Amino acid sequence: MSQKGKPIDSPATEDPPYLQPGSIVEVNHEDNVCPRARYTAIIMERATSTNDKRYVVQFTNLYQDRNSGTKLSKEYNSVDIRPLPPPQPPRKFKMGDIVEAYFDDGWYEGKIDQVLDDDRYIFRTSSMFLLFGVNQLRLHRTWLNGNWVPPLDESELAVEEEESTEKMMESETDNAEASKAGTGNILEESDQKTKEKEEEFSEGAHVEVTNIDGDGSNQAWFAATVVKPVGNNRYLVRFETLRTEDDTGFLEKEMDSLHIRPPPPHIPVPDQFKMFDHVEVLYKGGWWKGVIAEVLPDDSKYLVFLANYDRLECKHSDLRPRQGSIDEN
Repeated sequence: MSQKGKPIDSPATEDPPYLQPGSIVEVNHEDNVCPRARYTAIIMERATSTNDKRYVVQFTNLYQDRNSGTKLSKEYNSVDIRPLPPPQPPRKFKMGDIVEAYFDDGWYEGKIDQVLDDDRYIFRTSSMFLLFGVNQLRLHRTWLNGNWVPPLDESELAVEEEESTEKMMESETDNAEASKAGTGNILEESDQKTKEKEEEFSEGAHVEVTNIDGDGSNQAWFAATVVKPVGNNRYLVRFETLRTEDDTGFLEKEMDSLHIRPPPPHIPVPDQFKMFDHVEVLYKGGWWKGVIAEVLPDDSKYLVFLANYDRLECKHSDLRPRQGSIDEN
């Protein structure tokens, strides 16, 4: 991913290239789970409310309001903003290494607590232990006085140089397109993606749906069928496991596309899950995120911590590997 995004309306400033409007950066955003987490964002403009070096950023994966799709925008000091690190090739870590793990759309700082087989690691933060594959981990680096500490190795420098060339080519292409089609504002790109998303799910498509209560508190995915698109990125869906209050049929509800996903691909279920495995639990008609907290004496049962902080004793047949952000890479 190049460091520069689509051009936006704000004029260029005298700041370093990575702090220019439109640049893609990482921001040290306070998080309730782990205070040392960084999230991808776009520099929108330099703040005018203070003489300090502060910038308005818009996060790419954090929302002010998920129901409307409004991305979170906040003002940060420059010390909380750093360039987007170049992609790192997978590497072998050892116990005690300080690393960053990709979890819930952000990079969390912690250390390797245990080295397992198949390039898997137990990652420890101040508040939790998590299991990650090597593709979800990167070496922790600090941006200090315009340099990465520890410095990038040769393979990473090659990636950075390649991306720099791509960025120049993208910039030339963007300028040509902007001269033909308008300003090239990032909001225009967002509008185009919104239009494309309207046709994402067709009538009769099998999907999974979350946030059925509309308040963002629901942590489960429920199987459903698209009855019909209703416009404005919304769909009428019929749930396959939830029934109406009078039990006369399956519940139908209008949902925003932000809360709909295709059914996850089939992943073989292991013969036995292990402690700290990330799983989804079939509970109350939906698939809930959870972590194996204990393998019970009866090997076919487990104690699972759910994302809503409930503890649940589960049978092996009610579990499947986690299909969310940790397992995407």
